[in-house]
Amino acid sequence: MFSLTDIWSSVLIILFSFCHKIYPPPWTGILPKPIVGRPRRCIPLPPEILDEIFSLNITLLLNEFQYGTVRDYRIQQKHFMREIWGSCGYNQRYERASSGARVPGLGVWIITAEAGSLPIDFNLAMCTVLEIASINYHTGVEWSQSQQCFRRFRCISSYPRSLRQLEILRLHTPEEEVIRLVSDCCPGLTELRLVRCTMFNDPDCWYWRTHTRNQDHDYMKSSEVPTVVDYANHMAHLLRGLPLLEALHIGHYLNSIHAVLTHRFEDAHKRYHPIRDRASHVDGVGIFNNLQARAMALARDNGPPIDSTTVRLAERKLWSVPCPECEREFARPIEIAERLSSGILAAHIKPLKHVSFANFLSDKRITPSSWRVGRQWCGTDLQVWTEDPDRPSSRIIQEMVGSNDRWGPPPLGD
Repeated sequence: MFSLTDIWSSVLIILFSFCHKIYPPPWTGILPKPIVGRPRRCIPLPPEILDEIFSLNITLLLNEFQYGTVRDYRIQQKHFMREIWGSCGYNQRYERASSGARVPGLGVWIITAEAGSLPIDFNLAMCTVLEIASINYHTGVEWSQSQQCFRRFRCISSYPRSLRQLEILRLHTPEEEVIRLVSDCCPGLTELRLVRCTMFNDPDCWYWRTHTRNQDHDYMKSSEVPTVVDYANHMAHLLRGLPLLEALHIGHYLNSIHAVLTHRFEDAHKRYHPIRDRASHVDGVGIFNNLQARAMALARDNGPPIDSTTVRLAERKLWSVPCPECEREFARPIEIAERLSSGILAAHIKPLKHVSFANFLSDKRITPSSWRVGRQWCGTDLQVWTEDPDRPSSRIIQEMVGSNDRWGPPPLGD
């Protein structure tokens, strides 16, 4: 297995080749005469020069891709590395030549860790210069076949204080636990993204086989104003330990699970389904009782048993096309709820500039919404504003009233 030093060393040599391709020697129009003699000995460049080449080319590529958030880094990383490898013509001779180079000390340190790529209870704090991290937390719950239950694990035991941007994916761990750890370890964080494992992004997750009640999908909240006010103040209180936070994504949907059931089972919505929605586990499978369903699940993947009496989660393809009926019924209350929640968070967290949520009406129901936010005082009154970055002239200003460490809109009639 390659060490981190080996990987960085290979990248250094690759980028040196990349620099040579970008800045070749000027063409003089005269072909040089071949020189016959002893082969020249290759003299390696000093590490400081390699560091400079590495930093220059990484900076150029970062500027080209215009990364802004930790989500951008994760999504574009494949394009980024493909650009480096494609430009450099990477092959095995670079591996043999890279054994002596050292890890560069310049630039920004980033880690993207897929599920299972880090040991459980991993101490990330030893990466003392790490600034950007995207960590998949899906291994935080694992099925125990011997105990016939899910066991919970702590994915990361500690984060480095140097961390500035953090994204956590496929989360089953309670947000309170994650936020408490992050606040204790890296209070200087400026961006936090918490992305839940849901029926939309992973309906085949084993966890949903044994958690089949509507209440188990607690990432589906409510768009009712009193509930939204309570919810936003609760989240703001959890985030008190991150006083420098500028960007926040919360993987909650500000509409209840009623919207899901409406889209799946009401005729006005079903005509927009791209596939036939199978709500029963026995539909089209040839299963006649619950015992057969359990046996089939065990034979298929050694996972949790399936209760054939429960409602089956929809396939991801069902959510792949927009539904005009959903837009008509839910767009307005969701926008009101997201604006209100964003405004309350902005009232609590002074540096906050951007808030996003999981959105039921977005692409495939998994693309986050986005709101720019700000706050201003008008005398003794606090005003917050919210606007959709993709809709010009969408800014709305809302007065906020504070009481007992809570913020909210003025009572009706004031």
